[in-house]
Amino acid sequence: MRALVVGLVLGASLVASVPARAQVISEQGPPKFPDPKKFSRGFFAQGELGALVFLGRANKYAGPGAAFGVRLGYDVLRWLSVQAHLVGASAEAKLPGPSEGQTFQTLVYGGEAHLQAQIRRFGLYAEAGAACAQIASNVLDAAGVTGGNHFSLAVVAGGGLDYHTLNRHFSFGVGADYMWLASFDKSHALTAQAYLKYTH
Repeated sequence: MRALVVGLVLGASLVASVPARAQVISEQGPPKFPDPKKFSRGFFAQGELGALVFLGRANKYAGPGAAFGVRLGYDVLRWLSVQAHLVGASAEAKLPGPSEGQTFQTLVYGGEAHLQAQIRRFGLYAEAGAACAQIASNVLDAAGVTGGNHFSLAVVAGGGLDYHTLNRHFSFGVGADYMWLASFDKSHALTAQAYLKYTH
């Protein structure tokens, strides 16, 4: 019995003298952001919400309005995309007489090239293209803005900031586009929008 006790004491002493090598389990750190090279590339769809403001002579007769947009496109290269762009906006006419307070809709059907420089999760982009703009009402005819012609060639250019989420398919951002309208008494327009983008 004494031998057993002595053995247990010696064994305990040996165990106590061995340096502890217990495994340290650290808390998992914040999720690592994926490599920008692994972002989804290819076909994409983008929904936009913002505002459209006419500049130049048309600004005297057309108030700012809410704008909604959709872009559908394809990434040709990591930094180059081509896209179709549809914008619809509703604004109030600022005309005297019975036309005062009437609303009218502006529609823009365009095609654009999109260039983007990716810096980790942020993307700085610029885009430019051509479009057909339509004012779907004759309310501005009396002011000589549309003059009975409700369609116009438009030249579009803009840019903005894109932020990619931890999901490889989604990003969101803000942007602004300038439009020169050839036929509407050579008026101009500016749109500003926030968007959500999904790339397949």
